[in-house]
Amino acid sequence: MRILFLLTALALIGCNSPSPRFMDSPHVEVEVDGSRFSVWRDGDRVEVIRTSPEVLPRLSVVLARAEVAIQRATGCRVWSGSLKGDQAVVTARLACG
Repeated sequence: MRILFLLTALALIGCNSPSPRFMDSPHVEVEVDGSRFSVWRDGDRVEVIRTSPEVLPRLSVVLARAEVAIQRATGCRVWSGSLKGDQAVVTARLACG
């Protein structure tokens, strides 16, 4: 049973698939201070997946880097208070224009 769990965990480590809403959306790969992100955009919404392996990154650091990645990938600011997520997946609304 442990081997099955380990194999499943290893398979998911490199997962870079967005949620269903963003499946057909284009994405951009961005690196910010050593963290790599895939930024998926659908209108004024974005989903960001951190793809770089990092040991116990602090949430505040990941969110700050994800916000920079969003701005670089879209050219838009992040809507105040909309940045949410964890160390792997972050979502936000865009404030363009």
